[in-house]
Amino acid sequence: MMEFNEQGYIELTGPPAGRSILMKFLIAFAAVAVLIATGVSSHPPRDKGDRGCRRPEGPPPDPYMILFDTDQDGEISPGEIEQSGSVLKKLDRDQSGTLTRDEMPRPPHPPRDHHPGAEHHRRPGANRPPRPGAEPMPEQRQQKAVSKNTPADTVIFTGGYETDPRDHGRPVALIAAALGVKPEVFRQAFSNVKPARGGDPSPARARANKEVLMAALGKYGITNDRLDNVSNYYRYQPERGGLWKHTPATAKAIIKEGTVTGLQITNAGSGYMTPPTVTIAGHEDVKVKVALEFSQDFSKNGSIKSLKIVK
Repeated sequence: MMEFNEQGYIELTGPPAGRSILMKFLIAFAAVAVLIATGVSSHPPRDKGDRGCRRPEGPPPDPYMILFDTDQDGEISPGEIEQSGSVLKKLDRDQSGTLTRDEMPRPPHPPRDHHPGAEHHRRPGANRPPRPGAEPMPEQRQQKAVSKNTPADTVIFTGGYETDPRDHGRPVALIAAALGVKPEVFRQAFSNVKPARGGDPSPARARANKEVLMAALGKYGITNDRLDNVSNYYRYQPERGGLWKHTPATAKAIIKEGTVTGLQITNAGSGYMTPPTVTIAGHEDVKVKVALEFSQDFSKNGSIKSLKIVK
């Protein structure tokens, strides 16, 4: 049975078995009630200036998962449901048979220096200094060539996908070579194009842009179909961290008496814009000069032409 004592607290009476079952029920009920109250109180009201803005930190951790997902696999299994009574009982620090708000886990608070309505209104990269020279692709920045697990004598290629700052991420050198013209010719033709921002152009704008390009490139023998093929092949979305179609190069180091005497290209790759950096595991002091080849053949355009050791 469940009765109230003189202090107003709930006490359990009756046979031990009945009290055990009722005890588990009360603990589970108290946990759910406190968790719901905790979840509601952890979301402060938003200011008027924050309306329509997304919270950068994302939703808070689910309190149910924190409490019952003991193996932290992202789900509450049947076994964990069976153990919920013992989990809740462990939270009863004073062994009073009841759970208070102070005994329940709470969602973590945001950092002390977090000011809602400040950081998420700031433009991405607003304080970022301008990058001199080439524009490296996201996946190529600060890339470590050799790790501790890299086998000795392994040849590693890094970088080689940097674009000219004037081209705003477009692989103009590859596009121009595939069309059979010099980069400056395509760059000049594209200067009169009005690309769509943040999505695909409308049909009318696409037709207008095509007419502009064909007017400038048609005199070089470039057909409408060839322009479409090349444009589609090298189309990509840099804002999503992607890269145009490419094939990484591979090579084998020629070692004689512990010294690198040469390099054998096993796959020339394709899609390189600039000569990649070549590092040989265990021979990091060896410098390699890379020469590229550009072609109208997609499989050879931006490929490795030669690798020479600099002495």
